[in-house]
Amino acid sequence: MEKVRICPVCGREVTDRNRKYCCEECSKKGYIRNQIKRNKERDQRLKEEKEKRAGRQKRESSLQELARKAREAGMTYGQYVAMDYARIRRE
Repeated sequence: MEKVRICPVCGREVTDRNRKYCCEECSKKGYIRNQIKRNKERDQRLKEEKEKRAGRQKRESSLQELARKAREAGMTYGQYVAMDYARIRRE
């Protein structure tokens, strides 16, 4: 006995066991439905990942940290590094 499938788009019977849809038109509609579903799932996943990342603080690199310290001291990065280098040389 041959298994009869139902077309998920229009509800007609599909007798060919290698096909999911009854005709080319339903196949195209089904493909579009699946794309929309996958896009919604992907968008939801990306939104959740973005919210998860938003809660974390970014780590500052050593260069960024030195530049921030220089600005706080009222100097440029080069002046701050030169001052630090001179301090190390004196020790």
